[in-house]
Amino acid sequence: MKYTGASLTFVSVRAAHRVRWTAVWLLVALWFVLQAVNVGGNAVHVVLLVAIGILVYELLAEDAPAA
Repeated sequence: MKYTGASLTFVSVRAAHRVRWTAVWLLVALWFVLQAVNVGGNAVHVVLLVAIGILVYELLAEDAPAA
């Protein structure tokens, strides 16, 4: 099933879900690495906030209606 209302009609709902979750895991891993090497000071927490924002979007976003 493809979401027909989006500008990227070739991306399925399942693929978009996987892309968002992959981005979250990569951002969390990046946050841990940046914390470990002590880069960015307190500004590095923005990386974690972006990951949380993606998760909130994932929680609140409505799936495409079944055709």
